[in-house]
Amino acid sequence: MFGTVTRYFKDKGYGFIRGDNGKSYFIHNSKLNGEYIECDYYVFFRPFHNNKGNCAEIISVIESPERSK
Repeated sequence: MFGTVTRYFKDKGYGFIRGDNGKSYFIHNSKLNGEYIECDYYVFFRPFHNNKGNCAEIISVIESPERSK
C-alpha cells in the first residue's frame, strides 16, 4: 500500500502514515528497516493489524521533498 507520512516524532521513534485508502497507520522506528522518514514523505508499506490497531511495516520511501528538488 502507498501513503503519506503525516506525523513522525524522531525523538520518540514513532509516527503515522495516512494510507491511500484514507486510513491512519501507526509506524514504529523498528519497522523502518533503515529508512529515514519525515512528514510529507510518500512511502510504500505493508499494512497489518494488531492489538494497537492499524500498523505499518516494511516501509520504503518512494518520494521525499528533498528528492523532488
